[in-house]
Amino acid sequence: MNIAIALVLGLLIGWLIEWVIDWFYWRRPRQEQGQPAAMAVPTQRIRYKTPPDDADDLKKIKGIGPVIAKRLNQAGIYKYEQLADLTLDEFEEALGDLLQRFINERAILRHARELADKKRQGELA
Repeated sequence: MNIAIALVLGLLIGWLIEWVIDWFYWRRPRQEQGQPAAMAVPTQRIRYKTPPDDADDLKKIKGIGPVIAKRLNQAGIYKYEQLADLTLDEFEEALGDLLQRFINERAILRHARELADKKRQGELA
């Protein structure tokens, strides 16, 4: 009888640990840090139907390869500035099921902002 109780107790504890890890690690918060939900105002984003002449190479962003870049291009995103201005929800909408491959999409958006800033300052060609 003690073995059965230990087995059930072990399964319950294991399930609880898995639930806690899932809750804190895998579930994504829906707003950027430092931006309260009340201040989140939807803005009009520029989306291109055809590639612009000054399109950036999105594959330079850490974590974005040819497949992800193609999906972003299909969503009308061709420039670092466009990617940097996306919220997590818009990023998820643009990538769809490919987003499941990412562990930290915030790092991708942060790197896009860095490249957009460097481009504005003239450090990137």
